[in-house]
Amino acid sequence: MISPFHGNRPPFRLASNIVYFHDWRYVHTGGYAWVGQGGESVPMWMLDPIPPMKYEWHEMPVGIHLEAVRAAKSEPVLLPDQINELALFGGTLIHEDGRYRLWYEAWPLEDFDKGNQMGLFNFLKYAESEDGVDWRLPSLGLLERDGSTANNIVYGRALSPVHGFHGGCVFKDVDAPPAERYKMFHLGRVAPEETEAFRRNRPDAIDPFHGADSGLFGGVSPDGLAWTPIAEPLVIQTSDTHNVCEYDPVLRKYVAYCRSWFFMRRTIGRMETEDFRRFPLPEELFWPGPRMAPYETWYANGKTRMPGTVDYHVMFPMRWSLTEDKFDFHLAVSPDNVVWNLAPGGPVCEPGDPGRWDGGLVAPGLGMVELPGERMGILVAGSAVPHKHPRRPPLGALAWASWPKGRLVALKAPVEGSFALFPLTFAGRTMHLNFKTGLTGFVKVEVIGADGQPAEGRGFDQCDYLCGDHLSKIVTWKGESDIGHRDGDGVSFRFRLRGAELYSVEFK
Repeated sequence: MISPFHGNRPPFRLASNIVYFHDWRYVHTGGYAWVGQGGESVPMWMLDPIPPMKYEWHEMPVGIHLEAVRAAKSEPVLLPDQINELALFGGTLIHEDGRYRLWYEAWPLEDFDKGNQMGLFNFLKYAESEDGVDWRLPSLGLLERDGSTANNIVYGRALSPVHGFHGGCVFKDVDAPPAERYKMFHLGRVAPEETEAFRRNRPDAIDPFHGADSGLFGGVSPDGLAWTPIAEPLVIQTSDTHNVCEYDPVLRKYVAYCRSWFFMRRTIGRMETEDFRRFPLPEELFWPGPRMAPYETWYANGKTRMPGTVDYHVMFPMRWSLTEDKFDFHLAVSPDNVVWNLAPGGPVCEPGDPGRWDGGLVAPGLGMVELPGERMGILVAGSAVPHKHPRRPPLGALAWASWPKGRLVALKAPVEGSFALFPLTFAGRTMHLNFKTGLTGFVKVEVIGADGQPAEGRGFDQCDYLCGDHLSKIVTWKGESDIGHRDGDGVSFRFRLRGAELYSVEFK
């Protein structure tokens, strides 16, 4: 798909009223020219002798770089014995109505007894919490298991006895009718007769690598608890990892990320559709490129968004090193849910020490949320043994990988740096910075006028000293906080930094 921002020009409208420095999207690339001794521009082509000249540039970003911030891991907040299952992995997290809502996947004991550890017929269970630490497992009375409905199962064998459930996600579709406000996207088994019918109707939507014995299925619900399965496969694609789907209100499409294969290596694939009942085969998004080792591959994606935004898409691609049987995960960023890049800085979360709950692997869950204590995070699954290591249940745990609020990527100026922002339009008249400096460091901001010069009273010389560690520090110029622009006009800014890390610029 062509990006919805293809060919756009400044001033750029801030859809979420904030600039996160996840990439360079709003940082001015700078201007340049070869100029003569009198300051005049020298043309590129001429018939006259080339005069003495020099190279000059302006607004050029220098002395700065981007770096992903490593997550802090908590101790487990959910263990298999707390949920009465022998294995616990995966999960989707949504924060709404003042509570954390978690849909997690559990491997049932009866499958281990039968020697079926592949997990195709797992249960999807539901939990709630006010603080993200203490979880309730409500007795929902929805689905029967072992002759009783006194459990917190919302999806599984009773609803999907043929297709099963594995590697699924739940998402909220605010533009859907009330009966389909919540949607599910998961791997399931495709019966032979379903495959033949599908092949007749949609032969171009069958995975050519794995064949046609499993596919991606959907379900709909008014509340995320009572589900109605969609009977037919959405696409016949084998993806036995955590599959992610969402409704993108900017693209006005359903966008999904799943496992695919390219030149015999695992990849992260992307697909989009306007009809939740029909998905195309995925296109390759992340393939193990030449900067990776030949024994490394991408295993899962963990796609989510920055809390409260529609235009800051983030992903936690999970890397599998086959020589070590090791999982860790990195950070990828996108301005549009179409074009993606890996953020520099290496993995943001790695396994813990041997013998600990996460000593074998860590895997990203779905859904970044704000947390108490001015933090944000995702739930991660951990295991004491590596991915392919022989094991005995109980297995798995869920814990938090967290960051200070808004601090997922840092724009760093280790010594001195400067840059400007392209003209922006936004709501609000004050600027708030999320930043950190050393004792000798600082951040300064000036507003650029229409003539390219500092706006009156809003230059670097008038900017009040900005230093320390602040999640939301208002910028003032000699005590005045109003930016001074005319509402609706594009405004650009210059920044000077010394020994500083800048994470975001927000307008209020």
